[in-house]
Amino acid sequence: MSSKSQIKNKLELAITLGITNVKIRYKNSILGYFWSLLTPLIYLVIFVTIFSERFDVDRYPLYALTGLIFWNYFNTTVSQVLISVVASAEVLKSMNVPTLIFPISSILSALINLLLSLAPFFVLMFFFDFEPSIKTLQFVYILAVFSCFTLGIGLILCAYNVYFRDVGMLWNTINPALFYFTPIIWQIDMLGSDSIMHKLVLLNPVHHFLAAFRTAFYDNSWLSFEQIGIITSLGLITLFVGYKIFNNLEKGFYSHY
Repeated sequence: MSSKSQIKNKLELAITLGITNVKIRYKNSILGYFWSLLTPLIYLVIFVTIFSERFDVDRYPLYALTGLIFWNYFNTTVSQVLISVVASAEVLKSMNVPTLIFPISSILSALINLLLSLAPFFVLMFFFDFEPSIKTLQFVYILAVFSCFTLGIGLILCAYNVYFRDVGMLWNTINPALFYFTPIIWQIDMLGSDSIMHKLVLLNPVHHFLAAFRTAFYDNSWLSFEQIGIITSLGLITLFVGYKIFNNLEKGFYSHY
């Protein structure tokens, strides 16, 4: 079988597993994939109630919702990719299936879930003065490189989680701190441009992706060349590093399942 045929077969398997994961997750559920809307909506209600008047942010609900949607995608996807190999250990022991298929299928199922949930979110955004234009379509590219970044982070954590289960516990521990460290419900402009916190936040890669999404959805503007360069570099470099680490550690997975 040619290498192209092998790649095609692996991709088809990953897509099939991704779709299956979505179906299984919401099987026998009354609300179905609408459950994926509840977390960001609940957070939105809480933050709008508490912070909308305290933070002097124009159209605060739209600002917060944009951040929450894509943070939820990042958080959910990394968590699913992280455990994908360990959770599929029995399958990997009994079948000759490429290990990488499972992290890829995890992010595909999360991506499908996100795209399904975007429709009602767009409707909700209109109530928060969302003004769609041709510039809104930039989110497709932003989502593509953000997915590369997210998969890269997930692969790194997934690979080390096979050897050390503490990695998954550590991720769950630091995740809430990362949420508040990222400008999701607050603006980076609230920090002095010369402050240490401002400089630290600029080192947070998730901030740059959320800022890009907000450029398309909230500001209704074109991405700057600097933004494009930053998010593209972050996405591709992180995916490359994640793949290399995963590939190098994969040979020892079997003895640690």
